[in-house]
Amino acid sequence: SGPGQLRALFLHTEHEQRKSHTVVQADMKVELLPALTDNYMYLLIDEETKEAAIVDPVQPQKVLDAAKKHGVKLTTVLTTHHHWDHAGGNEKLVKMETGLRVYGGDSRVGALTQKVSHLTSLKVGSLNVKCLSTPCHTSGHICYYVTKPNSSEPPAVFTGEEL
Repeated sequence: SGPGQLRALFLHTEHEQRKSHTVVQADMKVELLPALTDNYMYLLIDEETKEAAIVDPVQPQKVLDAAKKHGVKLTTVLTTHHHWDHAGGNEKLVKMETGLRVYGGDSRVGALTQKVSHLTSLKVGSLNVKCLSTPCHTSGHICYYVTKPNSSEPPAVFTGEEL
């Protein structure tokens, strides 16, 4: 892992440093967005198409502000699990930004448009997203493993309290 990933990990574990931080690679960008008192949301951006997904959008206005700041089109919600501090903003977000695809591994995920299961594949722009069933924290928990085809850049994985 490179310095960007290590710094992102450090920021994610340091409560007193709860500032937005962006990890930039050639093919994808991830902005860590502090949420509530001790959570994060993740804005995943495909640098080629400027299409974006949000992981666990508990605070919808922060999500839309970040998408606007980066000049990207938000198309996708990746929900790791149904708990309110991760999925609690889904319903409001789909009202604020119509046409969003909302993915999750549990029918209890708010505003769900497509239930996913282990090894389901989907796209965010030109990025590949593989769904990994990890039924530990919750029975319908999904981790999202993101890669760019033909890229030497490291992948990203979004775990939502699963580690």
